[in-house]
Amino acid sequence: MSKSQVKYSISDIAKLSGIKPHTLRVWEQRYGILKPKRSDSKIRFYTDEEVKLMMNVSLLNRNGIKISKIAELCKDEIQSRVCEMENVCCTYQMTMDQLIKCMVTFDELLFEKILNAAIIQHGFKTVMLDIVYPFLEKIGILWMTGSVTPAQEHFISNLIRQKIIVAIDGQVVNITSQSKKVMLFLPQHEMHELSLLFFAYLLKTQHHQIIYLGANLPYKDIQPVVDAYEPDYLFTVLTGSVHIKQTAEVLTGIAKNNNPIKLMVAGCQAFQMSKTKLNNVHCFSSLKEVLKFNP
Repeated sequence: MSKSQVKYSISDIAKLSGIKPHTLRVWEQRYGILKPKRSDSKIRFYTDEEVKLMMNVSLLNRNGIKISKIAELCKDEIQSRVCEMENVCCTYQMTMDQLIKCMVTFDELLFEKILNAAIIQHGFKTVMLDIVYPFLEKIGILWMTGSVTPAQEHFISNLIRQKIIVAIDGQVVNITSQSKKVMLFLPQHEMHELSLLFFAYLLKTQHHQIIYLGANLPYKDIQPVVDAYEPDYLFTVLTGSVHIKQTAEVLTGIAKNNNPIKLMVAGCQAFQMSKTKLNNVHCFSSLKEVLKFNP
């Protein structure tokens, strides 16, 4: 095994595949599906090959194939059955399982194949809402429990980021009298950009003019851009908690100084801005509410 290969516990495999640890142990003992290795200190662990295999086994089992039948297949036959199943039915859960497999094995080509097929079948917006967002939520939980490494999370997040940017570039905006100017940014210390990018995509599909400033915009640079661009709306997402008090104070000041420009705030820390009681600040309570937003 390569020294750089990630080591997984049976608990990690359970979280990634959705199969309970007890069930995995039974399958290991009865069918020999998993073959754990041992570290120098005799601790059992599994490699990313075992994770990939169990993602495929889980997928086949959830779709009605008995574990006793799966155990009779070699790895290539299991992979072949999975490919056949993907060609027949592409459920949201199946797509998420495959994306996890791409993340674990750093497989960019498979990621492209899976997500492109889903987009063709369901459309970009549906894929983002029903596959990518639930997938990212699961990745967040796996990351917090240590089942996913930072490198794996960064790998898959950047691939998704590239997809959203391509989708944004593909939109042709027809400016009308109803179009609004929207400035999108994440303030200083805010780094998680995927939601902001997706909202930029939605605004372009509605034929609004956008200026996209990305993540971690220094506080001192916000007002000069507002002065130069004169937007109708400011749009931001707050997720970090470490610097949220300072961020809320800065954004409150900007909202006060730029009334009637509306400041729209999304994200799990958006409620921090609701304390301002300013009439030109709106805090979204959910993703569903954001989706209804049309300036």
